[in-house]
Amino acid sequence: MGAVPHRALAVIVSMTYVALRGGPAMAQSEEALAAARAMFAEGMADENAKRYETALEEFRRVAAVRETANVRYRIASCLEALGRRADALASYESAVRLGEGDAPAADAVREARERAAQLDHLVARLTITFTRPPPAGAEVRVDEALVDPRTLGDAIRLDPGPHSVTASAPATASFRTAVTLPEGSRLNLAVDLQPVSDAEIQSRARVSRSAPVGGYVALGIGGALAAGSVVSFVLRASSLATLQKDCAGAGNTLSCPESRSAEVNGARNAAQVEGPLGIGLGLGAAIAVGVGVWRIVTASPDGTLASPHQSVRLGPMLVSHGGGIVLSDSL
Repeated sequence: MGAVPHRALAVIVSMTYVALRGGPAMAQSEEALAAARAMFAEGMADENAKRYETALEEFRRVAAVRETANVRYRIASCLEALGRRADALASYESAVRLGEGDAPAADAVREARERAAQLDHLVARLTITFTRPPPAGAEVRVDEALVDPRTLGDAIRLDPGPHSVTASAPATASFRTAVTLPEGSRLNLAVDLQPVSDAEIQSRARVSRSAPVGGYVALGIGGALAAGSVVSFVLRASSLATLQKDCAGAGNTLSCPESRSAEVNGARNAAQVEGPLGIGLGLGAAIAVGVGVWRIVTASPDGTLASPHQSVRLGPMLVSHGGGIVLSDSL
């Protein structure tokens, strides 16, 4: 960490006492509070130097000792600088709640309220509902993060940009959607978990289990063909070496002794066969490996349903304060 001027350091150190005043009552030792004040000063220095990731971690460690409006404001400031607007908005709102009625935190509360109002117009919101009553065990994930079932139907605040939404439940076809949310957009997304019969479950499970096996078989065949291609080219090189050794000539014209005609003709014939054979085996190896990789990648790794008939839909969605692009498929 770079050196901080003495005057600036004095200001930072004095701010730590304000930042760590008040807050929830905790049984903390003076040593823990002193360490937190030192950590806060380091966080301020790192934030001023635009080392936002480092400063964010340091402010969070301070909050673990004592969370105040000033500390929460600094966390929000780092999050905003890192482009994590939704998280920054939540932290600014938390700073307002923590510092309400606390005179030493008045400046932090005022600044936090202003920043929250500005971010509120930029953060996107996604509301997820079901087209039919969700079955038992249904799970919804946004960007791989599990959504609390109790909050489904409430607006989820997200950073503008692309996001993924997945949903699954026992005895249903999986749901997967990609959405791109502009700044300040509001999008309502309906999840449709279609039930499937027991016979279809067993059929798809068999397809899911067999896909990796077929993929590995195709990879094995591809490897064998690739090895054959290499051998063919090695033999062709050997045949060409025989021609060069036994025959002399200039350019494409070779003069071969009559006594070596049998060997020369055999080497020439072999070279004419081995070249195309090596190319053909190489192409076959590439195709087999491609098929094997595709079978393995598209197979369900956890035994969930995988439909051989995948329906994909792409289209715009109009929302208030903006628009969204939705790419969805039902598996």
